[in-house]
Amino acid sequence: MKMGKVSLNAIAWAFAFSTPAFAQQNAADPASTQAAAEAASPSSPGGIQDIVVTAQRRSENLQRAAIAVTAVNGDALRAAGVSDPKALTTLVPSLQVAGNNGAYTQFYLRGVGNVNANPLTESAIAFNYDGVYIGRPNSTTGYFYDLERVEVLKGPQGTLYGRNATGGAINVITRKPDFAFGADASAEYGNYDAVRLDGALNVPLSPVAAIRAAGIFVRHDGYMKDGTDDQHDYGGRIQLRVNPSDDLEILLSADYFHQGGRGAGGTPVDLGIDNRYGINSPEGQAFYHSLPNVLGGRNFLSVADNQYQRNNFWGVSANLSYSTDAGTFTIIPAYRRSSLDNVSTTDGFWIYDREKNEQTSVEARYASPESNPLRLLVGAYYYNEDNHVPTYLVNHQFDHYQAQFASTLDSYAGFARLTYALRDNVRVTGGIRYTHERKTLKANLQTIDRVCLAQYPNCPDAVPFPYDTAPIPVTRLPDGTIAPVPGADGTLQVGTEITQDGAARFNRVTWRAGADWDITPRNLLYASFETGFKSGGFFLSGDEGVFKPETIKAWTVGSKNRFFDNRLQLNLEAFYWRYTDQQVSHLARDSAGTTIFATENVGRASFKGVELEAQFKPLRNTLLTADVLYLDARYKDFVYSVPNLGAPPASGCAVGALVGNSYSVDCSGRRPPQAPVWTINLGAQQTVPLANDANIVLNVRTHYQSSSLTALDFVADEYQQGYWMSDAQLTYNAAGGRWYAAAFINNIENTTVMGNGWQLPFSAASNVIAILRAPRTYGGRIGVRF
Repeated sequence: MKMGKVSLNAIAWAFAFSTPAFAQQNAADPASTQAAAEAASPSSPGGIQDIVVTAQRRSENLQRAAIAVTAVNGDALRAAGVSDPKALTTLVPSLQVAGNNGAYTQFYLRGVGNVNANPLTESAIAFNYDGVYIGRPNSTTGYFYDLERVEVLKGPQGTLYGRNATGGAINVITRKPDFAFGADASAEYGNYDAVRLDGALNVPLSPVAAIRAAGIFVRHDGYMKDGTDDQHDYGGRIQLRVNPSDDLEILLSADYFHQGGRGAGGTPVDLGIDNRYGINSPEGQAFYHSLPNVLGGRNFLSVADNQYQRNNFWGVSANLSYSTDAGTFTIIPAYRRSSLDNVSTTDGFWIYDREKNEQTSVEARYASPESNPLRLLVGAYYYNEDNHVPTYLVNHQFDHYQAQFASTLDSYAGFARLTYALRDNVRVTGGIRYTHERKTLKANLQTIDRVCLAQYPNCPDAVPFPYDTAPIPVTRLPDGTIAPVPGADGTLQVGTEITQDGAARFNRVTWRAGADWDITPRNLLYASFETGFKSGGFFLSGDEGVFKPETIKAWTVGSKNRFFDNRLQLNLEAFYWRYTDQQVSHLARDSAGTTIFATENVGRASFKGVELEAQFKPLRNTLLTADVLYLDARYKDFVYSVPNLGAPPASGCAVGALVGNSYSVDCSGRRPPQAPVWTINLGAQQTVPLANDANIVLNVRTHYQSSSLTALDFVADEYQQGYWMSDAQLTYNAAGGRWYAAAFINNIENTTVMGNGWQLPFSAASNVIAILRAPRTYGGRIGVRF
């Protein structure tokens, strides 16, 4: 395998680090001492700890689950400083998470994912919070505190999770109230004036009722020199658990989260991403002033430096579980709302987004007893979404795109999974799900261009559109176009207004077939085939403006094993996925020549590979871990069109001749974005017992990934070269686990990593804006537990 030049020191350094030491063992705080680990697995003292997951809608040992899933426990997430989804990238090798403009987050699992950049786009990875599906990709933050664990399910989850689980699912699971008093709190301070405070209080109200309240406050200065890439967030959660009888459990939950600060930042790649200048720094603006804008006929002007975000998220839910001799009945009703108000210049242009999103969902399930040879899981699901966007505005200086729209979604599904034990240690499984969806869209789109009649550079005084939300005064003609207005600056203002009122229906049957064999009590072999789909939808256009669902077929063979008295764990999985009709969003023109942001279905792709997860505990207090993923991904057929913006598009793919007002781009045979060939996590955890029953724990880990593409233009500046990123933490745990103190350092190498890239539109050449992952951070943490 080719990883570039790595010194012997780097290899030795890397061998000492990994994520699984954090992810599948307890982290270094009072709940993660060796004694606590052994208490959690008393049948194998000194061995590797077991983890219980609910990825298949039932509680089971992770090592007995015949599915590809990685579990990261809550203490590990806290120790790694995770406060939003992006930090999961270095914890789960198969997962790539990157920020985007505003509150949007992009998820890719083993290369399957898509760009989420506006209110009409949806993720290909299902994000679930305590069993509640979160539909909006701009509403997946605010959950990462007081957690039991995070489960990452790899591959399509078409039967149990349904819509928009093409590449897999992420389950965020909170700690629940119990019937013993408890409290914990921690405080952290680090560079970039970083502060994090979080804690939880658990109070039993009676022998059958308990309440748990948790909260978080997190803040740090901007990682970019223009002040962006900061964080100013806070939130809280309260849960009430009532067990009226041994058979009935009721859990009520409410949460709120505020996301503030300036938000994600972007920086021009040509200025050197290590400098982290940011778009609105003096260096960033000077760079902009040097770039020709082919539409306006002059160089770009400064981007308004008024980026902010004021986003609020809240929700309520219930989980009712009733157990009988005949099985368990579960119902999960939920309501969630998000209110977004933000200005972003992250991608190199000005975006203003105001929207209110509401979702209501109900899932009901019945599960037969686990002891039966024939096990049935059957359920029904309803999901409603109502999105109101009074203003979505994109200002490219000489191109002005302003939309108002309302969209609705009603999704109904019924599902079943049947497992039959052919023998005590051999099982076969079949599953099926039917989904019916209806979407509506009512929208008004106004696009206006100021075009230099003499072309670049013959309009040196061209006046750009102002950076505000006031509508541009225009005269509308009967055919929907906007009356041309010549300007004294040598430009001609032209535009179109589009009104859209449509409805679309999507139906899909997804299914699963699998088998698993307990070769021994500690050796499992399994195989499965499963299909998945991501729903179709709308984009704003003078044409039909509808795209169809994307689908995937996945073959998996895996083995999970424990050896040497539970001291060695080796899990191996091979997979092959076939991806069809991938949804790709990009700038385009409709048949009337209007510049739009279209979503279209393009071609086919294949993803195949092997993942090895290993844990080795050679000594009672020593744990070594490794997770290695090899991924071979390729577009089989990938052709799409882009508009003529004054010059042929900058692309690493084959660009066809100008036809009408568009170019065709053929990227067939290329490797998809966010799909590195190699991803490796290595690590070690060493516990040093002290005489007074206290201990010291050293955790070290490293993450490596080979070169990967961060956007869809395939130009050199969009590639992130292979890199190592290492973390370390040293913790003192007091006797009895009452308090702890830790020192930590993340990204020891201070490696600058592109998480996402975007080409600046209307520039005469390829100018890529990079969204970066966090630089080196370090600090101290103290915590107490009662």
